[in-house]
Amino acid sequence: MNVVKAVVFDFDMTLADSSYAITECTNRLAEEQGLRPVTREEVLKTIGMPIRDGWLFLWGRFEEDWLVRYRGFFVEQEYAGIRVFPGTVPLLKSLQKKGIKLAVASNRQNARPVVESQRLEGFFEYIIGIQDVENPKPAPDILYKSMELLKTDPEEIFYVGDTDLDMMTSVAAGVRGLGLSTGNFSREELQASGAWKTFEKIEDILTLF
Repeated sequence: MNVVKAVVFDFDMTLADSSYAITECTNRLAEEQGLRPVTREEVLKTIGMPIRDGWLFLWGRFEEDWLVRYRGFFVEQEYAGIRVFPGTVPLLKSLQKKGIKLAVASNRQNARPVVESQRLEGFFEYIIGIQDVENPKPAPDILYKSMELLKTDPEEIFYVGDTDLDMMTSVAAGVRGLGLSTGNFSREELQASGAWKTFEKIEDILTLF
């Protein structure tokens, strides 16, 4: 096996549980715009999608005005409700000590603010969102960008995520995907989507190092 030099992480439901916060803020927007309320289970199915695709899934329509409103008035409340998984910081510290380079690659438009809101930015050399690439996941663009910035080859990195899109992105980029069953997908579903290995908790990844 080639030596792993870098680990790239998805953010939502991988490093942190954002499902309750996103559900609450989505429902505040829904109430304001006269849309039907949604459940956390429904929201979990959309986490990992670009926000436009997620709202199309939930409501069958998307308005640019909703996005302006959400980002202007609700996003800070969303950030305040996010909870970093207990194993996240110990894992990141351990990987740093081993000299592993770390990055975030998320389907959020701009991933840096949410990472900074949880005070995790100091762990990562790069934080990449879909504003930084041409195509969102499951296209491989975001991992190609990660490898370019981290100066690594596909066999030298892991990509850690919680959705089928994350695993499909890994396969498309020729990268080994590590699937976490911390979101809406079981280990079996992640394996079927192309995961190289699957884990129940983020800290379990350390067994590979």
